[in-house]
Amino acid sequence: MKNLKNKVIVITGAGSGIGRALAIQLATQGARLALNDWNEEQLNQTRHLISEHSEVLTEAFDVGESSSFFAFAQSVADHYGQVDVLINNAGIALEQRKTIDIPMEDFEKTLQVNLWGVIYGSRAFLPFLMDRPEAALVNISSIFGVVGQPLQSAYVTSKFAVRGFTEVLRNELTSSKVAITCVHPGGIRTNIIRNIATKQLEHREKFAQAFDKMAKTNPDEAARQIISAIQKKKRRLLIGRDALIMDILARLLPARYHQIIYRNFDVERFSFARSRQ
Repeated sequence: MKNLKNKVIVITGAGSGIGRALAIQLATQGARLALNDWNEEQLNQTRHLISEHSEVLTEAFDVGESSSFFAFAQSVADHYGQVDVLINNAGIALEQRKTIDIPMEDFEKTLQVNLWGVIYGSRAFLPFLMDRPEAALVNISSIFGVVGQPLQSAYVTSKFAVRGFTEVLRNELTSSKVAITCVHPGGIRTNIIRNIATKQLEHREKFAQAFDKMAKTNPDEAARQIISAIQKKKRRLLIGRDALIMDILARLLPARYHQIIYRNFDVERFSFARSRQ
């Protein structure tokens, strides 16, 4: 799918970060867009940024709500008459906590958005994608769908599951014309940490500042690589040098990679620190 002009592309989580960057770049390439985000204000801001360049349909809803997602798929198909690409990008994160301390409702909410949102989106749009001469389905996992980040068990669980779900889809659809891509970004400078719902605002801001220092890739570059992966029908995309290194270590040392990646991570203090050796 080298030429994206006039292709109908659906992006979830388009109100900010990678989703917004994808919308802007795809609009400049002449794609027709259908955008979602749970935050209607931010979604409208994205729409305003691209409305001069592209036809765009927007709908604010929680991707973890099955009925809303299936209704959105039908609305997009009715409006445009076709769907060529779906990018399941929407996701949330939690503040850092040990698994035993994470409230079950927070764990369940993370899985509902990050995993079930991808499943709902894929199930809702695949019938339309499979009707096209060529199509693409992109699911955004994470490098934490490859390695187990301490104190993020809900997020990690969801992203490992997205990776497995996407690989199954790819194997099931090998004879179809739908190209399936799983994306594993490393640290991307988005607002995902600052969007965490918590009363511990000071702790969240410190976590966000630390994340910003580690995140080496900006959303525009991440979006550029994802679009290139769609055009090249890549099956797997790692974004960022940090993701590449972690992936190599996880494959070479599957039982011991944590000893290298997280050797300076202080679980009790929830931070990376100097080695005490």
